[in-house]
Amino acid sequence: MLTLSREAGFDGAQHVAGTSLAERYFADRSDGLRPSSGEDLLVALPESFVM
Repeated sequence: MLTLSREAGFDGAQHVAGTSLAERYFADRSDGLRPSSGEDLLVALPESFVM
């Protein structure tokens, strides 16, 4: 995923694991709601936007 995005010109590509997102945004829920465990994200910006 990262290799393909970088080859396409997205030099600032980052992988964000679904488990990391769940820990960050769903940890303190009193109802125990959690997202699917198979949802990973790719955050990518073209080279001209990389800071």
